[in-house]
Amino acid sequence: MSRDLNKMHPELRIMFESFMEKMFEANLPFMVTSVDRSIVEQMALYAQGRMSRDDVNIYRGGARLLFLTHDKENRKVTWTLNSKHVTNMFDEDLNNDLSRAFDIALKANNVPHWNLKIFVGGDKERSDYEEAGEIGESCGLRWGGRFRSPDYCHFEI
Repeated sequence: MSRDLNKMHPELRIMFESFMEKMFEANLPFMVTSVDRSIVEQMALYAQGRMSRDDVNIYRGGARLLFLTHDKENRKVTWTLNSKHVTNMFDEDLNNDLSRAFDIALKANNVPHWNLKIFVGGDKERSDYEEAGEIGESCGLRWGGRFRSPDYCHFEI
């Protein structure tokens, strides 16, 4: 997994730059937690919460991800194997080796948090993640908060 913004598809990168500016204007500090993944990494993440921790760690080892050390860490973190984070460097489309998605974590006191109900910056009528989602949508991004199984940290084209 990478947080390298240069791994973003050019169309995504343009939307991300706009998103970043609007998040700054809204006083919503954030960090990018994921840009691109290999299919092996995606499979390891998909196994979480669906298999035993020992079995998940076999996948995570193959993907060179850190092992889960506690059962409470073994929870679902992705809902699909067909993620827009996954790149495919072995097909004919040269842009398929670039990610079409990114994930964020909002920050409170410069520390990342995933509390979906927190109000740190921005307006106080919506949670910070809801506000971030609306900002992303205003930039042309598809926000994971609208998925059937919401993923409030996820944005894609």
